[in-house]
Amino acid sequence: MSVAIKSVDARSIEVTVQDTLTVEDYQRFRELTDERIEQYGRVNLLVVVKDFSGWTPAALWEDLKFDVAHYNDVARLAIVGEGMSQSWMATVSKPFTSAEVHYYALSDIDAARRWVSQWPAAVPG
Repeated sequence: MSVAIKSVDARSIEVTVQDTLTVEDYQRFRELTDERIEQYGRVNLLVVVKDFSGWTPAALWEDLKFDVAHYNDVARLAIVGEGMSQSWMATVSKPFTSAEVHYYALSDIDAARRWVSQWPAAVPG
């Protein structure tokens, strides 16, 4: 399995990705995320990246479709990993979401969980 999904709290979802993401992995993530967005309007996401080698072409397409459909539905996005490639992912993701995006080292995962658990006061217009 290349993705593990769990709740941080009612509005926050933690997704651990490793190896290569497939369409099936992405569909599991999307089902839970869509359900939470429908229930709460907006969600916070924590993405933990471990030995990630990318997406299959179909999974990358699913990711892009999610980004377009939910541009304003993610309030906070924390990307947790080790190394420049994961830090770079945080920077690259910013144009695809209105979310507040932060990068954390794997050693700071508890701080990332605390941050995504705090609900932002303002909602972008």
